[in-house]
This record gives sequence, structure tokens and C-alpha cells, in this order.
Amino acid sequence: MPLLLVFLAVLSAGVVAYGTNAFWAQYPHGIELILWSRRLEWPLVTLSLLLCLVLLGLIVAGKRRAWWLIGLGPVLALFAHHYLADPAASYFVVEGPTFVSAEQAPFLADGDYVVGLRFGDAAYAYPYAVLFHDPVVIHSDHDKRLMLMWSAFANRAVAQRITRDLKARDLEIVSTPANALLLYDRGSGQFINALKGQTMDGRKPIGFGPPVALSTMTWKDWHALNPQTQVMRPTGRQFASEPPHDPILPAYPMPPAILERPATTRIVLVGTTQPAALPSDQIGPEPRHVIVDGEPAFVFRERPDKPVRAFSCHLKKEEVFTRFHLDSAHRYQGSMFIDSDTDSGWSAAGLWVDGLKEMRQEMKGTRLIPIPVQDGLYWGVMKLWYPDLKLAPTAETQVPSAS
Repeated sequence: MPLLLVFLAVLSAGVVAYGTNAFWAQYPHGIELILWSRRLEWPLVTLSLLLCLVLLGLIVAGKRRAWWLIGLGPVLALFAHHYLADPAASYFVVEGPTFVSAEQAPFLADGDYVVGLRFGDAAYAYPYAVLFHDPVVIHSDHDKRLMLMWSAFANRAVAQRITRDLKARDLEIVSTPANALLLYDRGSGQFINALKGQTMDGRKPIGFGPPVALSTMTWKDWHALNPQTQVMRPTGRQFASEPPHDPILPAYPMPPAILERPATTRIVLVGTTQPAALPSDQIGPEPRHVIVDGEPAFVFRERPDKPVRAFSCHLKKEEVFTRFHLDSAHRYQGSMFIDSDTDSGWSAAGLWVDGLKEMRQEMKGTRLIPIPVQDGLYWGVMKLWYPDLKLAPTAETQVPSAS
């Protein structure tokens, strides 16, 4: 009887301690094991403690010798590992972070990478080094709320508008299976894949709204594009090692897969629910047209040292999709592209610059809709989580001129 009690208590504690380890994701049904281990965490904790109490009761009653208490040691060690030494215990969900101006951010060097986005009327920069231990950030702008999720080992960030139904205190960082951050919302009982911004079965999580366009680039590039940007300040917590300041390689094992390119091939991912992928080294000034989230968009990189950008091919005020080509003849001052529908010039920031005289009044002040785009992602990781993802060939996708 005591041996059985100790065995079952250690087994239950072992599932709690190691059941959510990202190591399991490389095996068939490993991710399901991680999910069920988290769902059953508290029942297993309760079971293990009850078994220990029964053993203790037998000893107190004099039915078993005191040396059987040695069997409680492994249970205590396993619980200590899970709640103190598990890698997920070093990650935090932050609500209402502190932001400072660019001039008050001496902790950022020019070459440090940041996740940059615009929310409300302001631009925000989230340093990689801060997000490494605070990978989920929730903050508000008046009545609007935003949640940023960062999977460091996939070099992937996702930002979503959220409602007040989603509360930071209910969010728990469970693990990083296959290098994707996994969250558990205790309020709704749903798991959230932070790499995709979806539940594990591909649905929109409760409390999630539309995605927010973001970019990952060096602090120097982001600051040049957004001089008035706000910067997320480190929380001041101390950690055993210095967090990375730039992209890092995947660290957790992946399921075996047959890929057309090496798993660590750097790609550009454009869009959210139905993204398009292109090799990073094939993006240049000439627009690459792709179908993203069911609509046409174009992708480009102004110069090799500049970040990748993407915009919708939808022209404001009209149900028209157009094509863009490089303004190599410099027809309009300050323009980088010409669209085929209105023959207008557009800047690299997606702002209408100039065009035909009869179009100037109508098009002045028009901006193209930015599309979420991220550079430097890893082909193997993204292909696992987006099984239908195909690497776009060199030939461009045909885009309709109107709809």
C-alpha cells in the first residue's frame, strides 16, 4: 500500500512538473499531451497531495514506519521544479507597461531590435530584450486595448485589439511548444497560440478583435521612421542571464518534417489569418504582389538596410484593386511607386504624393492600408504552424485590377 501511494503521488507530480515541457512537441500527439497536462494540473496536484496525506496518516497511526516519509521527497522536488525552475516561470504577462520617450531610452542601442507598431495616435517600440521575459503585453489607449504577443524563439510578434473580456490576471504562459508561445486563458478555458493569435484549433480567441499591423526592425530604423515613438521600459526584474537584443535561433525541438528549404531559412510573412511567405533575400525595391488574407497586397524593401513593408492594393474610396510598380523614372518628386489605376505616385510610407491634375483633389492625403509583415522568420517553424503556407515562387501572383 505505501509503495503504491508513493508511486501514484510521484506520477501525478511528474505530469504536473514535466507534462507541459516544450520537449514533448517533437513527438506525435506531444502538443495534445502539453494541453491536457495543463488542463489537469490542479486535479493532479490535488490527487498527489491527497495521496501524500493518506501516507502520512498511515505513519501517524503507527501502521507504517516513519522512513516511508522519504517517498514524499520526490513529490516536493517535482512541485518545486514546476513552480520555481520551469522555464515558463520566468515569463510574465504585463498589463499597463511604462513607456518613455525615445530620449529617455538610453538602454537601447542603434542595433537593438524592437517590435514597432502604431496604436491610437502614437507609435510604440517594444525592445526584444524587454519582451524576452515579458512576452505578453496589454495596454490601453483611452477606450481601446491592445495585446502584443512575442514568440522569441520564432522571432514572431502578433498584436491584436482586445475587448475588456480578456483580463491579464487570467492569462498564463504555459510553454513554448515548437518554439511558439502557448497561453492559457483561465477565464474562458481556451488555449491561445501566440504565434498565430488563434486558439489551438484555428479559431479567433474570445475577446480578440482585429489584428494590428506591426514590424520588427532595429531601433535605429524604427526611430528614424517614428521620431516621436514611445518605448516600453524594462520592468527592473533581475534574471540570471542577459536577454537577447536581436533575433535568436529556434531553441526547442520540432517535429520531423520534409521541407523544400532548410528549416532556418529566413522568410518574410505577410498577413495574419491567410498569410503569404516569401524568401527574405528576394525582397527588393520592386513590389512583389501576393494574395494576403484573401486580398491583393504588395511587399517591398526600400534598400537592403531598410525594413520590409507591405500595403494593401485596395485604393481608398473605391472598390478597386490595383497594381504598383517602381517609379524608376522619378515621375513625381518623393514617390517610390506608381499605381496602374490612377497613375499616381506613392511614397515608401504608403502616402499619396502626386498624380494627374484631375486626381489631385480626390487623392490628396490618401494613405494605403498597411499590412502586418515580419521579416526574419524561420521557414521550419512557420510551416509547422501554418501547414498550408507555401513559399511564393519568384514569379509574382497575378492580381486583379478591379473588383
